[in-house]
Amino acid sequence: MNIEGNNRSPDKEFGTKSYNNFKAAIYCPVGDLISITDIELFAKKFEWIEKHINIGKVYLETYRQGVIIPKDQIVKLIDFFKEKGIEIAGGITTDRAPNEEGGFNPLCYTNPDTVQFLKDVVKFTASLFDEIILDDFYFTNCRCSSCIKAKGNRSWKDFRLELMKEISEKIIVGAAKAVNPNVKMIIKYPNWYEHYQETGYNLEEEPKIFDGIYTGTETRNPMYTQQHLPKYLSYFNLRYMENVAPKRNGGGWYDPFECSYNLTSYAEQAYLTLFAKAKEVMMFSLGSLLDPEFSLCVPLNGQIFMDLDSYLGDIGEPTGIATYLPYHSHGEDYLHNYIGMLGIPLEPYTKYPEDAKTIFLTKSAAMDKDIVFKVAKSLENGADVIVTSGFLETATNLGFQNVLANVTVTNRKASINNYAYSNDGGIAFGGCEESTKSIEIPQIEFQTNDTWELIAGFGEDNNFPILLKIIYGNGHLYILTIPEDYGDLYNYPRKILYIIRSIFLKNSPVMLDSVSKIGLFLYDNDCFILHSFIPWYDEVCLILRNGYTAVKDLVSGKIIKSEIEKGNYVIRFRIPPGINKVFKLIKNE
Repeated sequence: MNIEGNNRSPDKEFGTKSYNNFKAAIYCPVGDLISITDIELFAKKFEWIEKHINIGKVYLETYRQGVIIPKDQIVKLIDFFKEKGIEIAGGITTDRAPNEEGGFNPLCYTNPDTVQFLKDVVKFTASLFDEIILDDFYFTNCRCSSCIKAKGNRSWKDFRLELMKEISEKIIVGAAKAVNPNVKMIIKYPNWYEHYQETGYNLEEEPKIFDGIYTGTETRNPMYTQQHLPKYLSYFNLRYMENVAPKRNGGGWYDPFECSYNLTSYAEQAYLTLFAKAKEVMMFSLGSLLDPEFSLCVPLNGQIFMDLDSYLGDIGEPTGIATYLPYHSHGEDYLHNYIGMLGIPLEPYTKYPEDAKTIFLTKSAAMDKDIVFKVAKSLENGADVIVTSGFLETATNLGFQNVLANVTVTNRKASINNYAYSNDGGIAFGGCEESTKSIEIPQIEFQTNDTWELIAGFGEDNNFPILLKIIYGNGHLYILTIPEDYGDLYNYPRKILYIIRSIFLKNSPVMLDSVSKIGLFLYDNDCFILHSFIPWYDEVCLILRNGYTAVKDLVSGKIIKSEIEKGNYVIRFRIPPGINKVFKLIKNE
């Protein structure tokens, strides 16, 4: 089938309808576009969006689920948005019509007819647009006979990574640029970063093939959906992609689906996407924004964009504790985001952050076969390295005990709800705390007086490590025990969280002392943002360091001075649910 178009309309100057610090965009699926049979009627409906949101760009989809938009229809809509001064780009969703099995149904990339069809769709779209984005169905889960034969003896991961690299080069980018040499091809990566490689998302090679990338920042209800994504992921995933392709990450994309149990949950996707300094925020989709079921999303987005645009220009670039996710790695699913929900800001990298003063490593980092020696070098150079019990377990096969310390994860579990902590570096315990529920953890064994226990959970005539310290070279190695249910990190008592945060944020100018689920977002110009994910008011305590004695509220302009408590500069206040508190640190006030 040949569906290639021609006579692409020349572009004018667009992009004038943007906010000062980002651009607001809408993705328009092909079904929504085909349903527009009366342009004048649609124009009146679209006024509802324009009334509330300064729309700078729309992405007009040409294909999805077996449906191709007629050329005359897409041309009319291109002209409609151009006349409004709104920038236009194309979109493609590489899936087939739904089948009786349910689930998503991406294309089969070993079927020659399907590949040729996709090539025709790409050429058609490139004849109309100078920029095209692939929705995040650009993966393969196909196990048909053709794919099984093509896979051979390779793992599904290795087969799919190589397959999608080849399709990207020859069928997607190659075909598009053959029609339109100026076209900019964008690949959108989904929110499920831990599992990219299993379905062919090649984070190492594809960003080199495509002209740019885009980031899925959607977070669903973390309990009642199958994606298991804590809210912090809306921030974390965008920061990850910013470091995957510096200056080539187009923006963050979110939607209202499976998170509409309250408006705050939907809003947090937008907040965190912009906290991460997205250049563009993409709202999916045109149809949902015009659907009465989601009608409040439009004015809500408008208010969010106006509020955040008032201060985003005053805060610097995001910063946080360096964490390492090697390409194609997986382990301790999305644990980074549970840590982020504790008020510990993270900055993820695909290369080992050898120059960082504090480094956090989960099990995924142990997929780097040289990781133990990299950690040893960081420690010798004076860094603090925090590893999880999952990292320790996997790194055992990489020589952890021989190189670093004789600490092991056993096969035994412990159920705990009482905790001890040390005030003297691990010689003795100086306090006891209790959690509201029992938490199951793996039992770790260590060597007395060689390794120091800073936090422990009580058993019967026994205790089990929660946080261990090892002095190595000029640095410190810490081992953090992760509960069997990662969400139980939220149930650690406030004092226990305080000690954990103290380790992570030793070099930070500000530290949060609070219950869990209050996020701290740091920037490189002494600014920071607090956001509470809990549905009630609660007290927070800010501990200021490095000569800072006050903060300026960047929204109200108010200066808040600290009080001295036990030698620390401290600010206490009540934080409301779902509200952003934006501050700049000040010295000598």
